[in-house]
Amino acid sequence: MCRRGVWIAWLTLFSAVSWGADTGGVDTAQNDAANAHPFVTPPPLSDPNAELVDRPLPGTKSEADGSFAGENGGALTPYYVRTGIGLSFITNVDYPDFGITGSVDMAPGFATGVMLGTQFHDNIAFEIEGGLLYNTVYSNQAGNITATNMAQITNVQLFQVPMMGNFIFRTDPLGATRIRLVAGGGMGGIFRQVFVTGTPNNYTESQTLAAYQGFGGIQINPGEPDLMVDVQFRYLNSITGQSVPSMSIMGTVTIRF
Repeated sequence: MCRRGVWIAWLTLFSAVSWGADTGGVDTAQNDAANAHPFVTPPPLSDPNAELVDRPLPGTKSEADGSFAGENGGALTPYYVRTGIGLSFITNVDYPDFGITGSVDMAPGFATGVMLGTQFHDNIAFEIEGGLLYNTVYSNQAGNITATNMAQITNVQLFQVPMMGNFIFRTDPLGATRIRLVAGGGMGGIFRQVFVTGTPNNYTESQTLAAYQGFGGIQINPGEPDLMVDVQFRYLNSITGQSVPSMSIMGTVTIRF
């Protein structure tokens, strides 16, 4: 073989080896799934759709339609239960409806309540509330109170049980924060009962009246999507019968279900 033939043979062999080893071309045999060429495999997160998919935060509750709480403007499940406890304040014990007269203030008592509601709008809810407010006179002022057929008064206890339907309005003036302002009010009925202790005999009086209430405060989300904490100032009074202004400061906890 001549020198020219030798060079042609070497060029042919070199070309064959080069084309067979090039894994960046269209030779799929050289670019299988187990030995993919780095320039052929798509880079991580190169799919634009994968980058735009929203994922729920840890602890977020899924909805029935596959969405999650907080996906649509912070929406929560519609139904909730709320309960709370606090302090009750009443100005005086001058209650002619119960045959009691006096100008002394009552000692701070306690207030508690349970509410069942539905959040039918992002900022509006309706709930049914039942509660209890209890107050008694200061022990050292009971002597200034008089009552029908009583020679001496040693204690007066007032129990109030409201049953109300409330509308609650929530606003978010601070934007995307965990704090909201809450205000609302309702109407219904109130059951009042007075226990009078003294001589010659103790006695009890009660009445049921139409009533109303108003309240306002702040609501805080402590980080759980289905949990809210409220601190509210509340005012309760009867529409008919004797006016007994009742104020309370109550802390409540709301749980969605």
